[in-house]
This record gives sequence, structure tokens and C-alpha cells, in this order.
Amino acid sequence: MRGKTAAFAVAACLVTGGSLATATPASATVDPGINWDHTWHTTDASPYGGTVYVEEYGDVVSVCDTAADGYNANAWVYQSTGTYYVITTSGGNGSCVTARASDGGYHNLPENETFHVNVYTCNNNDAPCAYQSDHTFLNDH
Repeated sequence: MRGKTAAFAVAACLVTGGSLATATPASATVDPGINWDHTWHTTDASPYGGTVYVEEYGDVVSVCDTAADGYNANAWVYQSTGTYYVITTSGGNGSCVTARASDGGYHNLPENETFHVNVYTCNNNDAPCAYQSDHTFLNDH
């Protein structure tokens, strides 16, 4: 079931016109100057395979690969009405990728609306995807 949901994430993104991995790569760790509003992990045992960070001000979403397990970490940002975007790490353990409102398009999330963030791992974006953890936040600043 987990693989089907992640596959749906990618398919939904393509159908709704969202973007895949268009954010700029970050350093091996997330920006230490940001006071993250939310931090969530994949559901696998520690060390987790992926961690997502959300800062509502500036609509900053970072996902980091946090395990040397051969799987990429992914963050799917969406609302019940459709997908906004998916970002995917590609450099292995310690790599991160970040999307910001300043990237434009779907990365600029509407204010005062609820968003879901699903963090999961995939082997080169191929099924099976696993260890999904889904969370919500109100983008209110």
C-alpha cells in the first residue's frame, strides 16, 4: 500500500501540473539559520531514512536523506485539491534539497490554507516507496 501511495504522489503531481525536484540542492545539512516550524521523519527505525523541515515564513521546505540505505528521501507537498510539488534528494546520505516561495510557481504556497507534507523514501523514485509519514500544517505566516 505504501508504494501505491507514493506512486500516486508522483502521478498526481504530473497530472495536476506540479513540479518534480525543481528546487535547488541544499548543503548536506539544512540551513542552520532557519528556525524550522515543523520537523518530521519517515517511519523507519532510527536512523530515519528521511527528514523534512518546514518553515512557513517564506514557504521553505527541505528534505534530507538521513540514512545510507540506497534510498532517496522525498517530500510531497499537497492539499486535498491536488499536488503542489515533490522534491527528491539525489546525493545519498546527508544530501538535502530545498524549495522556497522565491522559487516561484507551485513553491509559493497560498497563505492561511492547510497543507499536507508526506515524507517517504524510494529507490531511485521507483516503487516500492516506503516509510511514509504524513503531516499537516496551516500556512499562516
